[in-house]
Amino acid sequence: SLRSVGASLAPPPSFLAALSTAISIAVSAGLSTMLLLCFPLALVSLSAPRDEVSFDFGWRFTTGLSTHPAQSDEPPPASADPGLHPAEAQTGYDDSGWAEVQLPHDGLIAAAASSAACRDGCSGKSYIPRHVLWYRKAFTLPAEWAGSLLFLDFEGSFRKTTVWLDGELLAAHDCGYTPFRVRLDNATSLRRRLGSGDSAHTIAVFVDPDNGDEGARSHGSGWWYEGGGLYRSVALLRVPPLHIERDGLFAYSNLSWHASGNMEQEVEQEGEQPSGGVLHASAAVANAGSSAQTICVTFSLSPPGGGRLLAAASTAAVSVPPGGRATVSLALSVAEPEVWSAASPHLYTVHAAVMQSGCASSSSASASSSA
Repeated sequence: SLRSVGASLAPPPSFLAALSTAISIAVSAGLSTMLLLCFPLALVSLSAPRDEVSFDFGWRFTTGLSTHPAQSDEPPPASADPGLHPAEAQTGYDDSGWAEVQLPHDGLIAAAASSAACRDGCSGKSYIPRHVLWYRKAFTLPAEWAGSLLFLDFEGSFRKTTVWLDGELLAAHDCGYTPFRVRLDNATSLRRRLGSGDSAHTIAVFVDPDNGDEGARSHGSGWWYEGGGLYRSVALLRVPPLHIERDGLFAYSNLSWHASGNMEQEVEQEGEQPSGGVLHASAAVANAGSSAQTICVTFSLSPPGGGRLLAAASTAAVSVPPGGRATVSLALSVAEPEVWSAASPHLYTVHAAVMQSGCASSSSASASSSA
């Protein structure tokens, strides 16, 4: 079962009812802008926590279809489409005979090479058959998550991937090299059952590792061995209706260097530290609720290694329409920032918190919104 992480930790009062995302910023010597290394960070909040739970464990796995089991010395069927309502996707399907696996997982590599099943080589001439793959996972959601937005984030699945929740078709993704997100909270079974108590659910994932109209009978999209299946991690994400969008926090910097000689222009000298810097930060806030929300965003900058804040400011109040989004931005000045290098990899952290109260009526920050 899943429980809210961090719910017992009390955040500072000024950050209650807020969401946060953070990014580490590396400033490269010799460049006028910062290099960005982005990762999500949930602000601990009693009123509106943001939870991310690993979904890498507890999976069941098999190859082939229930109507056409995979045979080691036979090619996959010419038509590998499971249909809209396959038996393997239903909640009551018996998967006790399937293998227990954890992610990341290559669903093909364990198969024995077969020249009979792969007359033209298959899988980068590895002679490993590209049979279709099934994954299933049972999980329980806590009742207090009712009213939240729930997503499954797939970091990578090769190749054509279809996802069901409790037998209901949710999404399909064709590219084997890009991450994708599947929304869960608008599924019929979840909306009907989550608010009445802890609810048990089953996620089913079908993966056809081929790249073409012939289904898994063909040999993938590359001349190399590409593998197949859920080859990257999967995570369950819970956010409130008002939240910072995925990849919604962005920041870059402009650095100032001491003037050189009699020239007024600023020139970077080898080994010299900048005299100052301006951090430009923006956040995209989404509102999945049924009414408009007035918000502002507080940005703060932490130095390498943590410690006291170097700078903090809030944007002007802006209205986010129901079902819409707003992007707010501002600039923070930093005196004598430490630049990044391989020998001294100084990393700063930017925090963005969405506030629903205490917003100023005016600010120098710019803001734009769209439905």
